[in-house]
Amino acid sequence: MNVKRLPLLLLLLLLPTLALLLSISPTRHRQHRVQHLDWPKDCGIPHFQPNTAERIISGNEARPHSWPWQVSLQVRPRGTKKYIHVCGGTLIHRNWVLTAAHCFQKGKAEDAASWRIVLGKHRLKRSEKPERVFGVQRIYRHERFRYPLLSELDYDIALVKANRDIPTSQQIRYACLPRRESALRPGHYCWVTGWGDTRGGKENVSLAESLNQARLPIIDFNTCRQKKFWGNRVRDSMICAGFRDTEGPPAACQGDSGGPLLCQLGRDRWEVHGVVSFGPIGCTVENKPSVFTRTSTYIPWIEATRFRDFFLH
Repeated sequence: MNVKRLPLLLLLLLLPTLALLLSISPTRHRQHRVQHLDWPKDCGIPHFQPNTAERIISGNEARPHSWPWQVSLQVRPRGTKKYIHVCGGTLIHRNWVLTAAHCFQKGKAEDAASWRIVLGKHRLKRSEKPERVFGVQRIYRHERFRYPLLSELDYDIALVKANRDIPTSQQIRYACLPRRESALRPGHYCWVTGWGDTRGGKENVSLAESLNQARLPIIDFNTCRQKKFWGNRVRDSMICAGFRDTEGPPAACQGDSGGPLLCQLGRDRWEVHGVVSFGPIGCTVENKPSVFTRTSTYIPWIEATRFRDFFLH
């Protein structure tokens, strides 16, 4: 064999492999870009501005439709036709709602058909003109969520996929996701919204008639880890927010679960930095602030879940 021809021969042998690589790489690159560029550009800007000027501490009724990404996740119990509000959620994309994994812990998670997504709501129990209802196609709880098998509420995050695109309107908008691993400084004020129990009772939870909002300060992580607060139940992947005493009514309570902790960081856009996870039973216990799943920790999981859904279905 002529040695001079060897490199040419090797090149010819490698051509099919190179061609395959070239044909795959751009596609993968495009799909990777689709996942990142697909997030809504007009997120986090409500048409009706929320009333955040007042120094609200204990919570009050929100201005109608000023938190237009607020979702009511509702389920139809077996054998009934009526839907009931179970959890809040945040619209982050035309197909996706962010919420808490523990909302689906009672064996209902597998039956996506029994759930629905309700948007454009202010008064929970009344029919309203701007409201829109969407079916649920799939529910993705974080794979490492183990409550109640384990007593800790780690990985308390879930994504709910709508069965069709959710268009925006004046009353329905998308919230922004925070940047990966972005942190909130202690004392920074954020807002929690929901239809949760307004009385803070241990029994007979009574949902609010109208959407409520409360302004909460972020609590230093090391403070929240102290034994008199939540101790080692609080992880790096969680945010504590609220007040250290019980001067006012509860901020986040039963029925608010899965709803957003919304913050503005030097921009006009509202970002969903937290998902309501847990708090004290009865909601008003000294040194027991509300605890939220830290959204920024789970950005890789959110993107990977969307990526997986894109290819598997």
